[in-house]
Amino acid sequence: MSNSKLLVIGLDGASFDVLDPLMQRGLMPGLQRIVSNGIRSQLMTTFPPITAVAWSSFMTGKNPGKHGIFEFVRRDKASDREVAVNASFRHGKAMWDLLGNAGQSVIVHNFPCTYPPRKVHGILISDFMTPRDRRDYTYPSELLDEIEAAFGPYRLHLSQTYARGNVDNVLDELFDELEYKAKVAEYLMTQKPWDAFFQYFWGTDRIQHELWHIMDQSHPRHDPDEARRYKDRIDRYFSRVDEIVGRLVELAGNDTMVCIASDHGFGPVHTYCSFNVWMIKEGFLKLKRTPLSLLKRLMFNLGLTPELAFRIVRRLPLGKLRPSRGVSSQPGASKALKALFLSSSDIDWNRTQAFSKGNYGQIYVNLKGREPNGSVEPSDYSAVCNRVVDRLKQIQDPVSGGPWLDQISLGSEIYRGPLVDNAPDICFLPKDMGYLSTGNTDFTSTRFMVDAFGISGSHRMNGILIASGGPIKRAFSLPASDIHDVAPTLLYLCDQSVPSDMDGRILTELIEDEFVNRNPIRRSSDQSDQAGDSAELSAEENDEIIERLKSLGYVG
Repeated sequence: MSNSKLLVIGLDGASFDVLDPLMQRGLMPGLQRIVSNGIRSQLMTTFPPITAVAWSSFMTGKNPGKHGIFEFVRRDKASDREVAVNASFRHGKAMWDLLGNAGQSVIVHNFPCTYPPRKVHGILISDFMTPRDRRDYTYPSELLDEIEAAFGPYRLHLSQTYARGNVDNVLDELFDELEYKAKVAEYLMTQKPWDAFFQYFWGTDRIQHELWHIMDQSHPRHDPDEARRYKDRIDRYFSRVDEIVGRLVELAGNDTMVCIASDHGFGPVHTYCSFNVWMIKEGFLKLKRTPLSLLKRLMFNLGLTPELAFRIVRRLPLGKLRPSRGVSSQPGASKALKALFLSSSDIDWNRTQAFSKGNYGQIYVNLKGREPNGSVEPSDYSAVCNRVVDRLKQIQDPVSGGPWLDQISLGSEIYRGPLVDNAPDICFLPKDMGYLSTGNTDFTSTRFMVDAFGISGSHRMNGILIASGGPIKRAFSLPASDIHDVAPTLLYLCDQSVPSDMDGRILTELIEDEFVNRNPIRRSSDQSDQAGDSAELSAEENDEIIERLKSLGYVG
């Protein structure tokens, strides 16, 4: 088998739609060399195409029905509160756990859903979903002091978001975080022992969320003057990522297999689609008939909405602060807006049949025995699902007039495993994902579809897979592979058996035939299930994480 080391680099949100033009212009020569000497494939991601979900499938080789992460947040059944997901929610051993169990030394730097850090055979530094002011996000624990003694305070979080006049601050923060992480990665790679190194870069996602309209001349919010001022600096960011990746590949050595992957792709966002507004109009979601809720409903019908409040605030000095999904995502605004406008507190759950939650198109039936205030009898579950699906099929494309949705599926058709109870019941995607489907319960506008006024770019289903070295083929292109395939393929290349409960397959077509013929695939009957230690987070810490995710546009 291969005796190569393994270097895995995660570029969050990277797609060939963005990278290919940069490579063709000579701005990412390092990636171009790796592609020329290895393989490339579009990497189809999970539904929903969300960072926490997709990277969990990447690292475990399992679909969300087995690893249990379906969104950035989920409801805690004991308290009925929304809680931010973390490593303790994730079932299934990551590929670095399996390699460590086989005696290989691993270094894991920043991959999402790794807080609190599990013990590994080596080093692990957790991700941006660590609560602020926590210092327990490294394994071993003393590693943080060592890093900060060398490089200063650790850059764990990003907070700058786009507003006119704030682009320099966004880019300054992105460059600062990138350079810091590059120094830490190089330090770990050269000063610590390792057989497998897993490095994650977050900024490739953030820059596209915040500044897509500057990169994309066809975006409705594109400003040529703004683009002339900042386009070169945005290109420079991607070039710097390329230089850092090239440096890590160089330091790793010629005998190292390299895998570069992303959790999803990217594209423009021009319209927000608030599906709970649609659910009200279709009669699936009902509002309370108390005097206060009736008053809020009257105000809503008259157009007194958070959208109007946002438009007014934009004209004030505080207008540089902006929400990314709805007005309630403005930090600190949720409680005040719930008191003034329609919100989840005004939903009459005893009469509600279905509701939307999360991003990209997720609907849940208000099922008795599962939801805290379920109203739908289990015997009526299928009928409610069918009615919702029928109504979804009738939504018309506002431009072409044809069907608006490209994919409508029941959750049972997408997910499988012991944790499917947390899955959405109905999943859908628009034909044009420039329409961002959200499950906000702040009822931002009276309209189902409104012009996007926060982030200008968001996720697509096509990520990237690039690999080279060892027995990996040279100059080979595979049209598409699946994000669940990466873990079993890398385990196979590292001379490990593949757990039988992984959903992905080994991508033998990317590996030299001679190697495959000499090394039969070995399956392990041992289940790779593993739940993390419980994260002891206070209510305040949990709320802080959710507010931060809202301000970044990750949670509605």
